[in-house]
Amino acid sequence: MSSLRPAIRMFHFRWSVPTVARIYRDGPQRPADLQRAFHAARDTLAVTLRQLERAGVIARTAGPRGTVCSLTPAGLAVGAACIDAVEAVRAMDLVPLALKKWPMLVLTAIGRGANRYSRIQDDLPGITPRALALALKDLQAAGLVDRTVEHSYPPASIYTLSPRGAELFPVMDRLCQSAEAADAVAR
Repeated sequence: MSSLRPAIRMFHFRWSVPTVARIYRDGPQRPADLQRAFHAARDTLAVTLRQLERAGVIARTAGPRGTVCSLTPAGLAVGAACIDAVEAVRAMDLVPLALKKWPMLVLTAIGRGANRYSRIQDDLPGITPRALALALKDLQAAGLVDRTVEHSYPPASIYTLSPRGAELFPVMDRLCQSAEAADAVAR
């Protein structure tokens, strides 16, 4: 199974996936237009754009109306998967959850077979125990992940995708795989 590191690097900030999806769908965008479209704070979006630029996903160029963000070859490699992810998240009414840093990556790790807390944490370098616990609670509350407790000593929690989570998993997994392909293009 492929690593989730490229997806973590690429989609570390909340507006990364919607930004790539919008530029892929509509063409080059000015930062101010993206900010208005997402109702995002200017500073938050600026950090996201810098991160996407560092990851080699977007390039900024000076245009007649100011700076314009366009996709690089790496961005083009991940663009269609970003559109699919945005559409799936909207259709399932999960936008607030998907805009958080870790839940969709945790869902992907579980879908790929990580079913215990420590294994999920191992698959997601950089996630803190608190962030993982919160992501798991959010995913359970959204009906995407089920938790069962094994009656052993010590008791162990097992996490699996619910039917709703299993429906979303292929889209998120495809996004993570395309991030890996885009990472290879960017390097």
